[in-house]
Amino acid sequence: MNRGYTLIWRKLWANPLLCEPGKKFSRLEAWLYLTNVLATGMDSPDAGLSRGEFRVRVRRLAAQWNWSPAAAFRFLRLLEVNRMISRAKRSAEHPAEQEAERFSVCNYSTYNPERNTKRNGERNTQRNTIKEGIKEVVKDTHSPAARDVPVSPKILIEIYQQQNQSLPEVKALTSERLKKCRSRIDQAVRDGCLEQYLADFTAAVKKAQQTPFLRGEGSRGWRASFDWFVANQVHIYAVLEGKYDGPAAVPTNGNGGNHAISSPDFDCEPGGTSTRRTSRGDPIYRPRQ
Repeated sequence: MNRGYTLIWRKLWANPLLCEPGKKFSRLEAWLYLTNVLATGMDSPDAGLSRGEFRVRVRRLAAQWNWSPAAAFRFLRLLEVNRMISRAKRSAEHPAEQEAERFSVCNYSTYNPERNTKRNGERNTQRNTIKEGIKEVVKDTHSPAARDVPVSPKILIEIYQQQNQSLPEVKALTSERLKKCRSRIDQAVRDGCLEQYLADFTAAVKKAQQTPFLRGEGSRGWRASFDWFVANQVHIYAVLEGKYDGPAAVPTNGNGGNHAISSPDFDCEPGGTSTRRTSRGDPIYRPRQ
């Protein structure tokens, strides 16, 4: 009960369902307000505050908490005595700030630890790669939406080729493939999430190579190809959501063969006869719901 953490979204203080105008803050709410709202110098470096520091006037704090100024002053003093916050000395170089007190939350990194450095580094590298691809301007297109988009549909093929190690290769950029790529890009632009879509597309290609069924370990060796990824806007999210996860082995029909498939992962009739197959004869994979 006393271990672990619960993340608190800072914007909850502006949630109309949770905020009660005129309500007097409890000591717990006052402490959470200090640590999750005021002590965010890392988000505003121009203010000259570092992580865990905040600057506030006691009267303004009292008004926010619906306390008296004396009560707010005593609470801050109590936090100091218990070494929960520390007071910074005033600087004569900034006379305009003389009325505002500057504090630092002790052990702030314990309450709000910095995010994983390795994860952030990989994410930033991926975003930089995508942004570099976005610099290419579309030159030949008849799509009104695409003419306003500073990104070539070819970026999807470039991402696929860069990340692919075990899926089918893309030998040529056909007009049909370019049309599908343009449709995917246009849709992402209309949804206002182009950068996120490109990041998700990259992640889906990576994960597909770690998914047995998608990398060709099914009964007939079908593999997810580039054309499959760009066929619609749904496939990449099916991969990311784990709908194709799990073993790729296909159960037999009990007679030593696997022509009659009764696995719930494939579209079959009750008797076990497959009713839908790909052009290669593979049964259509139906993800677990």
